[in-house]
Amino acid sequence: MEDPGVKKTITTLLVGVVCGFVLGVLAVYQPRPIPGIQLPPARNPLKPKELAGIIGAAGIKGLSGHLAFLPRVTLETDKTVVLDTSLSKNRVHYVLIPKKDIQNIGTISSEDREYLMDMFLVIRKLTEREKLYDYRVYTNGPGYQTVAYLHFHLTGKRG
Repeated sequence: MEDPGVKKTITTLLVGVVCGFVLGVLAVYQPRPIPGIQLPPARNPLKPKELAGIIGAAGIKGLSGHLAFLPRVTLETDKTVVLDTSLSKNRVHYVLIPKKDIQNIGTISSEDREYLMDMFLVIRKLTEREKLYDYRVYTNGPGYQTVAYLHFHLTGKRG
C-alpha cells in the first residue's frame, strides 16, 4: 500500500524544485541588445609571450602601485589589443595598442592605415558597448610618453 503522505511530500518537493529552477532562470536571464557594429574575432590572437612584451612596452610598469588592479585584455582583433586599466565601475580607461610596432604618430606610414582604422572601429565598439559619454581618445608624443610604442587611451564615464 502506498502512503498518501509520502506521495504528497514527493509531489510538493518536485513542484518546489521546478518552481525554484524557473525562478532562478528568470532571475539571471538578461537579454543582450544587438550591437551596432560587429568586429570579427582575432584570427591570430597574441601568444602570452607576445602579449607580455606589448604590455611591458606600453608602460604597465607605471601601475606598480596598483598591483591589485592589473590590466586585462578586454578585446582583441587581428590588429588591435585593448587593455582595461579601469579603477572604477563608473569610469573606464582602456589602452588600445596596435599589433604593429609603430613608434608614434610622427612615424605613421600608409602601411599602418589598416591598424589605425581597426583601432578606431574598436574605439567605436567600446563606446557603444559601455554606453560612454564625456569620453576622450588621446595619445602622447615622444616627449610625453615613457615608451616608444604608439598606443591610444580611451577614457570616459559609463552611461
